[in-house]
Amino acid sequence: VHGSIATARHVAQIDGERLVPDDWLERATTKRIGYGEAELGYGYQWWITNPDTFEARGIFGQGIFIDPARRLIIASNSNWTTATGYRDNEGPRRAEFYRTVQAAIDTEAVY
Repeated sequence: VHGSIATARHVAQIDGERLVPDDWLERATTKRIGYGEAELGYGYQWWITNPDTFEARGIFGQGIFIDPARRLIIASNSNWTTATGYRDNEGPRRAEFYRTVQAAIDTEAVY
């Protein structure tokens, strides 16, 4: 509504009743199907990239990376040359970018 401010807490309710259960995020980011290494998996539309992080992956590089321990969220809007980004190594480079940001946060936290 024009001129209104609504938070996610307000939008997720109808007549004061929550639409999403309190434990939804935990359930959605719990491995339901494994892939590759033992700790990797897939939840409810979320990829579990290690025991502490998860991400949503869209076509042509759209994505959201979430690292709760570091209070880090990276949203990506992109235009990869292929749907998955692996022909031109875009997917692996994105993963390396995430690790670089995590390392920078860890270094900053030490000081």
